[in-house]
Amino acid sequence: MEPCGLAPWKTRLAPGLKLDAKAAAPFAAAPMISPCVPVLVHPSLFPEAVHARLRASFQTRRIHGAFHYDTARRARRWMAVHAAHAPAPTAGGAVSLYDRAVAEAVERLEPRPWTCVGLGCGSGHKEARVLAALAARRLASVYIPVDVSVPLVLVSRETALGRVPGSLVQGLVADLADADDLDAALAPLHPPGEGRCVTLFGMFPNFEPGFLFERLARWLRPGDRLIFSANLAPGPDVAAGTAEVLPQYDNAETRAWLATLLEDHGVAPGSGAVEFRIESDPDVDGCARIVADWVVAQPSELVLDRETFVLEPGARLRLFYSYRHTPASMEAGARRHGLRLDASWIAASGQEGVFLAKRDPAT
Repeated sequence: MEPCGLAPWKTRLAPGLKLDAKAAAPFAAAPMISPCVPVLVHPSLFPEAVHARLRASFQTRRIHGAFHYDTARRARRWMAVHAAHAPAPTAGGAVSLYDRAVAEAVERLEPRPWTCVGLGCGSGHKEARVLAALAARRLASVYIPVDVSVPLVLVSRETALGRVPGSLVQGLVADLADADDLDAALAPLHPPGEGRCVTLFGMFPNFEPGFLFERLARWLRPGDRLIFSANLAPGPDVAAGTAEVLPQYDNAETRAWLATLLEDHGVAPGSGAVEFRIESDPDVDGCARIVADWVVAQPSELVLDRETFVLEPGARLRLFYSYRHTPASMEAGARRHGLRLDASWIAASGQEGVFLAKRDPAT
């Protein structure tokens, strides 16, 4: 018998059928390293809390962003979007930007053990760079991938172990928007008094900037270091720069991903369409945001357990938004909430920025 009572997965095909090699390739190329993996669940993702957020999303017609990632199907579709359109894989110089930024940021850390906390870890490829840089200096202690999606926490774990075999990994699933006590939840997962290198890659676009900076200022402890990224509007004009990057969002892969949640709750694909627009935010200087709405074309219903929410033709549901920042807006937001930027790295394309910050000792 295998550990935890789990037997190796075996596929039995009917006579005459063959497994499609292309479909099987992702699974063959990335086997799970561990047969049984513990993942901790924060109360923000207990069933009652998730149900209440989803119900509120349907009632207000403003979808909570976490629901686009929280099942295996949605997570897979998001990974397809990321592979095809994310700035890091596609924008000139962005991959080398992360290599350089992570290496230089980790080089600035004092020589003692550091826990790497990957907030919103996603697939974990950028976080694995940090863990590898820490390991190269013999500073790596524990890796804590944190995401709203169990599948993505597991993918991030395997990514880290593939890059730094033997790493100590403790996964945590939590909704960063509702985890007020995240610092207390993280504390038992790493040795007391150890340095924490907190990463936040790709999350700033999907949160109100002031909200996220305020949360970070509350979660970070004196001595912690924060490495985070932001999607930027290239060029001197924010609106024009945001329009330039709109094709990274307004495409078939993103439309399919954003529609998945609605399909999973009973909305037929042909009953509406995803529509993108750019809007300014009067409360945030130097930013614009890309908004995606579901525009209802035919009467349909969202189904949640035994409750239905009627969608009439012409109605709009806000599915998603993504902020595009500037380096100046990131620095101003950090400073306003008691964080100090120690360094920044901007891609040659102007579409991506990486920043190193810490709590301002004066606050």
